[in-house]
Amino acid sequence: MTSMTRRRFLQYSAAIGTALALPWGRPPLVASAAQGGTLRKYIQPLPLPGSGLVVAKARGTNQYAFIQRHIARQLHPDLPPTPVWAYDDGSGLAGQAGSFGMVVVTHRGTPLGISYTNRLPETYPTWIPVDTRLTPLGKQVRVMTHLHEGFVAAASDGNPAVAPKGFGPGTQPQTVTYPNDQPAALMWFHDHALGATRLNVFAGLAGAYILRDEFDTGEEPNPVGIPGGAYEIPLVIQDRQFNQDGTFLYPRSTLPGVTWIPEYFGDVMLVNGKVWPFLNVEPRLYRFRILNGCNARILALHLNGAPMQQIGAEGGLFAAPVPKRQLVLAPAERADVIVDFSRYAGQTLVMTNSTPPQPVSTPAPPLPQVMQFRVGTTITHPGPRTVPPHLVGGRDAHLHAAVRTRYFALNEVAPNTPDWFLNINAAHFNPHSATIPPIGVGDVENWTYVNLTADTHPMHLHLVTFQIVGRTPFDVAAYVAAAKRAGLSGPNGIDGATINPARFATGPMVPPAPEERGFKDTVKANPGYFTTIRAKFDLPTGVHRPQKYVHHCHIVEHEDNDMMQTFVVG
Repeated sequence: MTSMTRRRFLQYSAAIGTALALPWGRPPLVASAAQGGTLRKYIQPLPLPGSGLVVAKARGTNQYAFIQRHIARQLHPDLPPTPVWAYDDGSGLAGQAGSFGMVVVTHRGTPLGISYTNRLPETYPTWIPVDTRLTPLGKQVRVMTHLHEGFVAAASDGNPAVAPKGFGPGTQPQTVTYPNDQPAALMWFHDHALGATRLNVFAGLAGAYILRDEFDTGEEPNPVGIPGGAYEIPLVIQDRQFNQDGTFLYPRSTLPGVTWIPEYFGDVMLVNGKVWPFLNVEPRLYRFRILNGCNARILALHLNGAPMQQIGAEGGLFAAPVPKRQLVLAPAERADVIVDFSRYAGQTLVMTNSTPPQPVSTPAPPLPQVMQFRVGTTITHPGPRTVPPHLVGGRDAHLHAAVRTRYFALNEVAPNTPDWFLNINAAHFNPHSATIPPIGVGDVENWTYVNLTADTHPMHLHLVTFQIVGRTPFDVAAYVAAAKRAGLSGPNGIDGATINPARFATGPMVPPAPEERGFKDTVKANPGYFTTIRAKFDLPTGVHRPQKYVHHCHIVEHEDNDMMQTFVVG
């Protein structure tokens, strides 16, 4: 039995509830010169589309070009300019936008072709600590852009099962086609280089991608009856640490021969690429498109107790709004939210972040403040006064019965040692072959994630959105013992592909939360539970089978080492 299994066995044999509340060991990190505690809050405005973010609309031939380049950007007045890696569209605004500073706006049914050209340094600078055990070409900078939630051919997906070596400086650009043949939604694009996703995204290679349709046009007034125009605002939230010279700080492991750390947590919040910004709002309805862009931090967001109406998630609008006081978002999850500021005229509200409620489990240290909202007393454009009870074009997730179920055990192996890694079904990631049987085009399948670790893992599937069926508490110790008796427990953890965890359930399935009613592309797989999702595996029109994709944990440190698996459709 591995050390991972022994630790899980001891925790869960005591009591699942107690085990979930217990902190657990992480390796010591190098002493840092982090500046988070000294930076003033709420002294610079939030960058908005048209004033600090680059808004790219497909037009003309519907072709677009980005150059990935190294720039410097002032992220806080008390810091020197910070080097960041940015998607530069040639407009000259990349220097203003920088980290998470790009918004691409496209329209359903209008394909968009994009080229991404790598003009970054040939090797990683000292402020980006690459672990050469994980990367295909050592310290050489390799990049590859993935459209998160894109319904695209594998060649345009930007996944390491298709291009494991990525795209280096001076090589041919990465060229992709995004059909945009899917419902309106907030998507995003980010780097997905093998073994270096955590580093390239940390350095700034990510941006928002807003897809419009005939229902959700984004205009003011919006045909759906919700705010639009200047009253629809993306909020991309990420945590970072800074060195005294303004560079981002990414700590290194003190384990011998190891650079990788299990999770990156910052001591500063950035929203749209600015440190702890403020936003002036009018006393009326606003729409916020919120993305958790953190490497590993699970957010639990509040707004001074102000009520919110969540109208959508990753897969687009819900059929009806969901009242919320708190938004719990794991990395890569999104929330489409309406906030009514009319009752707060002349007041100041603060968006805060707290420890997520159980059964969500994370070792993240507290980082309570996010941004400030300053509510004015006058209204320029009244807009809608209430959220409609039914959202035109919205949909809830109701897929027909699955033709099969697949099981995926989530393992953490040899923690606190130089051999520490994570995996799916006891196997390292293999970009060249799928470890699960091919999936039929059009098949509906249930996928069940069996979490044998102490962390919540946000599991993300490429190509498809899915329905959350539910989460079931189970006896982890009994499951581990049965796997050992069956010869399915080894030095890399447990291969759960043939073990039905329902045999070990300790209670009924917990249905998805109301805010999980729509289609998703990322699901929180909590410890002590097995989590079942349901997806229909279609392919874009005209795409020939087979096509190769990946699914993985979106804690990008886990994805890089090595909680990712290839699957084939067709």
